[in-house]
Amino acid sequence: MATRGPAPRLPRVVRPYVLTGGRTRPVGPILALDTTVRTTTTDSHLDPQTPESSRILELCDAPTSIAELAGRLTIPVGVVRVLVDDLGTLGAVTVNPPTPAAATDAGLLERLLDGIRAL
Repeated sequence: MATRGPAPRLPRVVRPYVLTGGRTRPVGPILALDTTVRTTTTDSHLDPQTPESSRILELCDAPTSIAELAGRLTIPVGVVRVLVDDLGTLGAVTVNPPTPAAATDAGLLERLLDGIRAL
């Protein structure tokens, strides 16, 4: 009889509220989906409380959006927002809200107004 290799590891199943300590919203402002996050330090004295927080620090070596983090981690956006807020409080990441470029683009506003007038 042939022996098989070790049994495959099953994914860890943890409820989202466990990752955030029961919180559903960040302490700070709600972070938009296109908010970019970047790791500020490589100090080992920062001890993220969850493996997901550690992974966020790894992924954010380059600026990464909240939506992309949620997709890569396969966890809900609300959980990512809380974890990023916690890491920001620790000083482990910088959070840069999106620039409202569309609101200041005069050409876009004129086209929008023309479209409204055409209705």
